[in-house]
Amino acid sequence: MNKILIVDEDSALAEQMCRMFTDIETRTWSCGTLESAEELLGESAYQVIIIDPELPDGDGYELIYELGLGNYGSGDAAIILIMDNDRKPDMLVLGEQGITDYITKPFNLAVLKAKVWSQFQRSRKDFALKASRRFEAIGAGTKSSIVGEHMVAIDNFMFNFDIGEYSAYGKKVRLNRLEQCLLRNLVENKGIVLKRKALMDKLISESKIYIDESMLEKTVRGLRERLNARRYIKTVYGIGYIWIDVEDKKS
Repeated sequence: MNKILIVDEDSALAEQMCRMFTDIETRTWSCGTLESAEELLGESAYQVIIIDPELPDGDGYELIYELGLGNYGSGDAAIILIMDNDRKPDMLVLGEQGITDYITKPFNLAVLKAKVWSQFQRSRKDFALKASRRFEAIGAGTKSSIVGEHMVAIDNFMFNFDIGEYSAYGKKVRLNRLEQCLLRNLVENKGIVLKRKALMDKLISESKIYIDESMLEKTVRGLRERLNARRYIKTVYGIGYIWIDVEDKKS
C-alpha cells in the first residue's frame, strides 16, 4: 500500500490533500509541526512526503536533511516541496537537498496528484533485491566481502546499504541520498569503469534527484573526501568513474 505524509501548517489545505489521495491503495497522514512529523516518521515509512518547510516549531529543511541521511525509515521517500510562488527554484540546489520535485502556491490539486502518482510509478520499477543479493548476483560480492546478510566489507570500509550505515577506518560516515546511491553503484561494479552519462541516468532513477555532469563531479569529490577513499574512487578522464578492485589497487 502506498503511504503519503503531508507536513503543512495549513490544516485546511492538508485536509484537502488528504481527501484527494484517499483510495483503496493509498493511505495519507498529515501533521502541522516538525515534532509531529518526526513522531509519524518514527512510526512508519512513507513513499512520498509532501512538505511545506515553514513550520511553527522549526525549519522543515532540517527534516529533509535528516531524511536524506537515511535517519528515518522513509530515507528513500520522494520529497515534494511546497514553495511560495515568489521564489524561483534552483533544481540543482533542490536536488542536493534531496528534494525530488516541487509545487508553488497556490497550486492545482490535480497537478500535485499527478506529481505524486509519477513518483509511485518510478518506485515500482526496480530494486526488489536486497543489497547483499545484488552484490552476489553480479559477482561484486564474495564470501570474504559480505558479512552477515546486509554488510559489505572492503579493506577498511564497512557499508550497510540496506539500512544506510557506513564507516571508514573505524569511524561512522554520514552520506546523503545521492552519495549513498553513487557509492552503491561504484561498489557493486568495482573494477569496472562506469560511464558518466549512464551513471547519471542510474543515479537520477534511483535517487529521484535530477543531476547534471557538474553535480555528478561534485558528488564524486564529496564522497571521496567523506570516506577518505582517494585510493579507491578514481576518475577515468573523458569516460567516467571507478571503484578500484582490490587486486588492481595492489598491482
